[in-house]
Amino acid sequence: MSAPSLLCSVLCSLALWSAQAQAEPTARPRLLEQYTHTAWGAIENGPIDVLALAQGADGWLWLAASTGLFRFDGKRYERMDSVEGHSLLSSNVMALYAPPEGGLWVGYRMGGGVSYFHQGQVQHYTESQGLPGGTVSHIARAPDGSIWAATRDGLARLAAGARRFDAIGAPAGLPSRRARQILFDRSGRQWVAMQGGVYSRAGADASFRPAWPRGDLANLVEAPDGSVWAGDTVDSYYKMAPEAVSGKPAAHPALLANNLHFDRDGGMWLFRTGGVERRAAGHLNEPGQVLTPERGLSGGLPQSFLQDREGNVWIGTAAGVDRFRRNRLQSLPLSADFDHPAIAPGPGGGVWAGERVGPLRALASDGQRGLPLKQAVSALYRDPDGVLWAGNQNEVWRMGGNGQPAARYPLPPEAQGYEVQAMARARDGGLWVSVVRAGLYLLKNGVWTGNGALPGLPGRFPHALASSADGMVWAGYIRSQIARIDGQRVTLFNGDQGLETGPVLSLHQHDGQLWAGGERGVAWFDGKRFTMLRGRKGEPFRGVSGIARTSGGELWLFGADGLSRIDPAELARFKQQPDYEVDFERFDAHDGLTGAASQLRPMPSMVQSDDGLLWLATANQISWIDPSHIARNRVPPPVMVLGVAVGDRHYAPLPGLVLPKSANSLRIDFTALSLSIPERVRFRYRLDGVDLDWQDPGTRRQAFYTNLEAGSYRFRVMAANEDGVWNEREAGLDFTIPPTFAQTAWFKALCALVLVVVLSLLYRLRVRQVTRQLQQRIEARADERERIARALHDTFLQSVQGLMLRFQTLLKRLPSDGEARPLAEKILNQADQVLIEGRNQVSGLRSLHRYATDLQRMFGELGQSLREEHAAGFALIVTGQPARLHEAAGEHLYGIGREALLNAFRHANAERIELELGYGDDELTLQVRDNGGGMDPQVLRTGARPGHWGLTGMRERAAQIGAELELWSQPGMGTAVRLKAPAARVYSHKRRPGALRRVQEWLSKDAA
Repeated sequence: MSAPSLLCSVLCSLALWSAQAQAEPTARPRLLEQYTHTAWGAIENGPIDVLALAQGADGWLWLAASTGLFRFDGKRYERMDSVEGHSLLSSNVMALYAPPEGGLWVGYRMGGGVSYFHQGQVQHYTESQGLPGGTVSHIARAPDGSIWAATRDGLARLAAGARRFDAIGAPAGLPSRRARQILFDRSGRQWVAMQGGVYSRAGADASFRPAWPRGDLANLVEAPDGSVWAGDTVDSYYKMAPEAVSGKPAAHPALLANNLHFDRDGGMWLFRTGGVERRAAGHLNEPGQVLTPERGLSGGLPQSFLQDREGNVWIGTAAGVDRFRRNRLQSLPLSADFDHPAIAPGPGGGVWAGERVGPLRALASDGQRGLPLKQAVSALYRDPDGVLWAGNQNEVWRMGGNGQPAARYPLPPEAQGYEVQAMARARDGGLWVSVVRAGLYLLKNGVWTGNGALPGLPGRFPHALASSADGMVWAGYIRSQIARIDGQRVTLFNGDQGLETGPVLSLHQHDGQLWAGGERGVAWFDGKRFTMLRGRKGEPFRGVSGIARTSGGELWLFGADGLSRIDPAELARFKQQPDYEVDFERFDAHDGLTGAASQLRPMPSMVQSDDGLLWLATANQISWIDPSHIARNRVPPPVMVLGVAVGDRHYAPLPGLVLPKSANSLRIDFTALSLSIPERVRFRYRLDGVDLDWQDPGTRRQAFYTNLEAGSYRFRVMAANEDGVWNEREAGLDFTIPPTFAQTAWFKALCALVLVVVLSLLYRLRVRQVTRQLQQRIEARADERERIARALHDTFLQSVQGLMLRFQTLLKRLPSDGEARPLAEKILNQADQVLIEGRNQVSGLRSLHRYATDLQRMFGELGQSLREEHAAGFALIVTGQPARLHEAAGEHLYGIGREALLNAFRHANAERIELELGYGDDELTLQVRDNGGGMDPQVLRTGARPGHWGLTGMRERAAQIGAELELWSQPGMGTAVRLKAPAARVYSHKRRPGALRRVQEWLSKDAA
């Protein structure tokens, strides 16, 4: 196709689009399609017969009904028999007024009276405070701050700071009975609807005069242009004038309605018996959108109106409450629904839309622009030159400038009867066409070629096609497979290259980057591999069949879960960190989306038009959204704690709240007053002292805690609206859980005392058991020692004695002057010594009990014997109060001391040897000192001499009683052996400190 012909085709298409835009009138909306409508009735636990609506400064929506006063936080209606702890005068409420500084004025229907609730206080006004009697139908505030009340018995004013109402009647030019409504317009004029007519005055000092037209009018409202309207409460509305028009022309109603209201956008809301009509600003004299009970309105008698601070419109009916929230996604107001439309961008803005069973339509954001071609369509594609291609089960054609196909190309015979799935322009000017079940074809110069005669392409048909500016073509198949066609070269990508989307439903090529959407997620191609895109908390972006990138770099995904928007900064971080989970914004049914993205055909389900709008096709509707002008809720939601539940009991969030002693498990209820999309309000909370960080419950409005200990706590909670606007002013609740007796310090001290006593008893029992076992072992050892002693005495010593007697016999036979006789006598003397030592050992084996009490005497006898034998001085020193020892400990101590004395007497060549026993309260010390030649350094270092085991035995005995053994020696300065044994291991009974020691300990503690 030549460039001139392409340009001509584009210009003709633009001309056709413009001409049809002028020839075809915009279709009228059928319903309130610009709004998401929600209705509450008795079945949804909503109030009925709603007579008045007001929103408090704290965000609560208040509703006055014949059945009581209600408040609403966006999720739950709550009947209020009291406000801030103060009871209502009656449950039949008629009028409400919420001043901007806070508080709530309530007017009663039954019995009359007014109540003002503010900051935990209440002031009731009845006839005794000057308020006229009967039903209070309206409450308003004047510019000077005074409060006005319209009642059955007249009009009254409460001056700012006054405590009584003043009746306003005949002296001011008003009838004395049946006041209905008060209105202060922007010019300062005051209007009052009384039974029989409407009155007005220019200032507070002027008298009221009858307004025109005259008649029994009420329901006053001020229009955006400053005009005041009033209705006859039946079916007619009139534009009011302060005074009668000259010439007294007949009054004619300007509108047919029984009530009238204006929203902030200038739209007009007309109430009629049977429904609600909204007329757009600038079209107030034209029919508008209508909603009736048959199409979802809660009731057929609308009675009250309010637009809250977030822009939502609330209407109270005789059967419930209705909320109208402006949609972010706008549905096209067409006269007939679509049946699975295919869409493609239109020239200059808008879209083309075609159906398999209907005509091809040109659409703009405000409706239909014409019917260029009455022919079924299964796929639409606008190529880079702006040329529109269409296809169905029989053919593919290019749109011409006259509203008819410029060229038709019947499908190949084997593809006839199968629908065209997708199209994309080839590099050399041809057209790639995917046909369901038949496969992929290249249409060039009117000739169809299967797979373009390229080897390597799959034999299946691709679900999605996309072409880049350099002529490269991408084809997406089922089973996570994408083919790249670069001229005559084909490259396949699948799971081995990171592609895990499942069946590929959409492909989008933008600035050299490829995005692929599929049944199981979205993937980005970095030039070599695909990387799967994940949203926060692992969101996979399922079933994405429409992808778009805006001029600002945002990525938009239309899939099974709705429309998702991802900021450029999040995308940049994802490309740097492939495992990063991007933050995203989700648009769904709460934003006006009807249906879901197509998961089979036609596709793509979303395109971007030349004017930047995003167009979305669902099963039966086409919607659009302007990415650069998305309505945002900038109002942070007020958050508050509603109360605490412990079991079945509920506690109000009062200051100094004290819960029951056993309240270790509780539930804390909280809410946020965001009325637009309360389903998206997010919370975070923490309980100081329990939660280490803020907890994220999502949209849940309750916190649960278990196993709380007694003490004081502070609960804090914050909230964000649907657009992520956080209210930094957190709500808090302080409460205390008193301790039970089992949690008091006295109980804990008592338990500690009992534990100490029990442990002490167990310790004493254990000591007795161990002592008994030790005693049994000692007795067994004593028996064994006595057996050994008997054996030694009866066998070894007797044998030695017999041997000595025979040796003496031999000695007598030796000649007295022989050389052998002196040697034999010497041997006999040594045998006597061996016999003596053997008897001593036997005596020691039989004297184990002596170690417990006679340790110092035994050391004295041993030292005296050694002194006589070796002619060295010996001294025994005892310090402290001697105490009874454990038999085993005494034996080890004696063995260590005996070995030390023997070494000193035999090897030290000392002139003086000392043994010192010290009986201390904490330890027992044993020291053996001499002034001999000292110990061999090698022996001192190694602790033993080759072939000698005395020092080794001393160390082993010390270890048995947990004692520390120290050796000190210097050449020529003697040797010292020092042993320190813990008292608990050697004393058989715990030593009680002496009187002097006790006094010293007491003085040291007192000084500390």
